[in-house]
Amino acid sequence: MVINLFSLVGMLLTGALGALSLFNGNLNLGLCLVASSAIFGLAYRIHKKTGNSSSASAAMMYLLYALMVYLVYTGGVENTGPLWIFLISPMSLFIHGLRRGLLEISCFLVVICVVLFSNAELFSNVTYTEEFKLRLVFSFMTATFLSACYEYSREQAYESALRISKQYEQLAFFDQLTKLSNRRGAIQKMEFEQTSIARNNEPLSVILCDVDHFKRVNDQYGHNAGDAVLVRLGEIFTKLIRQQDTVARWGGEEFLFVLPQTTAENAAILAKKIHQVLREETIPFQDVNISITVSMGIEQMNANQAIDDVISRADKYLYQAKNAGRNRTFPVFPG
Repeated sequence: MVINLFSLVGMLLTGALGALSLFNGNLNLGLCLVASSAIFGLAYRIHKKTGNSSSASAAMMYLLYALMVYLVYTGGVENTGPLWIFLISPMSLFIHGLRRGLLEISCFLVVICVVLFSNAELFSNVTYTEEFKLRLVFSFMTATFLSACYEYSREQAYESALRISKQYEQLAFFDQLTKLSNRRGAIQKMEFEQTSIARNNEPLSVILCDVDHFKRVNDQYGHNAGDAVLVRLGEIFTKLIRQQDTVARWGGEEFLFVLPQTTAENAAILAKKIHQVLREETIPFQDVNISITVSMGIEQMNANQAIDDVISRADKYLYQAKNAGRNRTFPVFPG
């Protein structure tokens, strides 16, 4: 939006000033401003049509630099051309950032000093007083310093806001204990994958997993031991899933696996692997090793099926597994 606004204002302003210069008989300045207006307009059209902000901003800024050098070199209207150079600092720093902006402004200042202070006819087309030239350079450097301070503050504020936003995202979508996705994050993942089911006709399965006899762990070893078990299970589950899969802490001692491009039969293979790993795994806590088993329920999602319905059906299979003696998965698939 800002680039569009700068380009549009630049097009209108240089176009109006160019027309005024031509009307007053200043042919060279008028043609230069009209050409600049056309290039500003082209940058505006490029950004509106392609959304390529980097190309549009580069064209706009480097045109502005060239135009400012031309105004200093020729003097503009009654030697007032150099007064426009104060547009450079805020625009360059805002569009190209602090480091690149300062580098470009430094190069521009060197060119301007050569034009202003050189006695060679090649570099000077108009005569300014020494006092004017010095005051122009020092005031431009002061404006640049103030603009750089503002831009630095703006970048710091933006980075701070970005950090706070990421922290809120962590709180909103991730479980603080296990560092896994939480219930909200899991639902968001399922909503995203639900569109792929409808669009690409790809399967998606979920596994609802509950830690067997978790209350006994808390009662026998304390809640810190229960937390250690949940953290370790999160690490184990994360190692067993694929990159496109998600495992979330669904609540309490329950975990939810969201498995895109996976049929219920293939989800059962993962569940079997989890049982095998946990049979060989003990979770150390202080001076004891805690053995853990889990029960799981699997449900494959259809394109027109509500997420709550999928979770509810997986939950029913989970309770079938618990009622059948725990440490197992329902439904049972052949093989």
